[in-house]
Amino acid sequence: MRFLCSMLLLFLFASWALAQASSDKSVPPDVTIVPKKWRIDVRNPALDRNPVADMQARQAADQIRRETERNNELMVERGMPAPTTQVPDANRNARRRGMLVTYLYEAKVTNNSEKVIRTLIWDYVFFEPGTESEVGRRRFVSKVNIGPGKTTNLVVRSLAAPTSTVDARVADKKPQEQYSEKTVIQSVQYADGSMWRPPSN
Repeated sequence: MRFLCSMLLLFLFASWALAQASSDKSVPPDVTIVPKKWRIDVRNPALDRNPVADMQARQAADQIRRETERNNELMVERGMPAPTTQVPDANRNARRRGMLVTYLYEAKVTNNSEKVIRTLIWDYVFFEPGTESEVGRRRFVSKVNIGPGKTTNLVVRSLAAPTSTVDARVADKKPQEQYSEKTVIQSVQYADGSMWRPPSN
């Protein structure tokens, strides 16, 4: 009898531990996101043969600005702080010379849930190589249509560089080698209207 009671207690404890693990709200259920790459995209409209290239470059910059403003408004509506995005001086100077400098951020998302994902709010986070010291964070809102069991690539063009400063110890390295990086999901909105977001601290 004592053995049966011990086994019953052990089973109850294991069930409780499993329930606690499965109810962890700090990560989205059955959704993973990993960084793929980021890169700098520099265009010089003055060298393009297309006579309207400069106008197109300005329109592209305006579109990115409007999308950033809309994304910030969406985050505020959902109770999330909107990031303050400042373009480094070097980029502003480059645009004064007729060049358009933007940054492409890519990540891969896998939906292992049984719901269709419609919107993701996610961060691309940069660290000093080999440390956990955060040096930059970029937040994006991506409208998607990711079905159950599907994987998609997120590609976002932004005026914001990964960080506003560069460590002098790694300044001679390629930009992509100056940081370690990860992605963090801040919000998941599903097609059925339900939403996941991490608990507030």
